[in-house]
Parts: sequence; structure tokens; C-alpha cells
Amino acid sequence: MPPKGKATITTAQKKASILRFFQEEHSVYNIKELEKLIPKKCSGVSSMLVKGLIQEMIEEDGIISVEKCGCTNVYWCFKNQIIMKTRQEMTSLKSRIEASEKEVLQSKSALSENEESLRTEVYQFDGITFSRKEQLETLENLTTQVKSLRTARDKMLETTWDKSQIESRTEALRPRLRKLEMVTDNLELLTGFLCRRFSVNLSDLKAELGIPEEFLEFSDLPSVN
Repeated sequence: MPPKGKATITTAQKKASILRFFQEEHSVYNIKELEKLIPKKCSGVSSMLVKGLIQEMIEEDGIISVEKCGCTNVYWCFKNQIIMKTRQEMTSLKSRIEASEKEVLQSKSALSENEESLRTEVYQFDGITFSRKEQLETLENLTTQVKSLRTARDKMLETTWDKSQIESRTEALRPRLRKLEMVTDNLELLTGFLCRRFSVNLSDLKAELGIPEEFLEFSDLPSVN
């Protein structure tokens, strides 16, 4: 942590100080010279930070130039160099803006033409002329027919069963058939017991209880075994 009461110098401030150094001196330097001079001229920049900050100002910021001179790299940054770079960037941005504006105008024009063609009452497709109104009426009629056919199909599906549906329904009814047979057998046993216990005629008992003499036989029902 920095000493209490002393302001911290940011990286941006350090780079700005280095830039002023270059532009005021108006000279070229090798890295050893910069590591020696910059700490003296730029507050808060130690010799250990010089190389890294210079590299960032070359690669990321593009404001310091470097050139190989023999076995040594030399560094410089002149005021007119920054001005020229700014002008080049402004020219490039202006060209891009103009190109983008041109594309926007072309897109708007194409969109307007498409909208106009979409609104026309008569149009051509594959050399054939069509009326928009007639095509819309045809589409509406076909839509109505499709809905009607789907309704009829759904109704047919409800009343027309195929083999798999019949088999499925039969399997679902088997438990009910077993229960019905059990109830029938139990009634026969119960009425027989009552007749023996109270010496009552079976036909009279069934008539009194509303039980048919014989239960209906449904020979076409599936086997429940």
C-alpha cells in the first residue's frame, strides 16, 4: 500500500508523463537510456516499470515508434507524429462512416422497393400474373376447407376403431367383466342360501328382489380367463 496521505499514480498518468518526456526532448533513445532518464523525469515511474510501459505504449496505444538500428532498438515519439496518427484515424473513421451511411441508404431503398412490390394488387411470378385479392380469397377458402376436413377426420377417429384400438379397449374392459361375473356368482349363492335357510321359493325371491330369473348371456364378449 502507498504511504498514507500520498496519492497513487495510475498507469494512465505514468504513460502520459512518459509521452510528455518523449515530446519535450524530441530525440531518439535506446532502452537503457530510457530506463535511466524516465525515472528522473517522470514521477512514480521506476526503472523496472519503464520497459513494460514502453511496450504497452507501442503495442496497445500505438503512440511510441520503435525501429531496429543495427543491434539496438531505438524509440521515439514526436508531436507531429501524434497529430498525423490522429488525422489518419479521423480520415479512416470518416470513410467508414460514409460507407456505412451509403449502405444504410441502399438498404432503405431496397426495403422501400420491396414494400411497394408487396402492396401491389397484381404481381408476377415465373412469368405468370397473379391478383393479390384472388390469391388471398383462395388462401382463405383453402384454410376453411382444411379446418372442415380436420374436424371431419377427428370425428371419424372418435367412432372408427382399428384393430389395435379394439384390442386396447378389450383389455381395459376385462377387469370389469371379471367383477361382473363375480357379482353374478355371488347373487346366485346368496339367493340359494336364503331359499334354503328360510324355505322360500327361488322364483318368488328373485321376483321380490327384482333379480331376473336368468342373467343375459353375451356370447360375443371376450374371454376373461
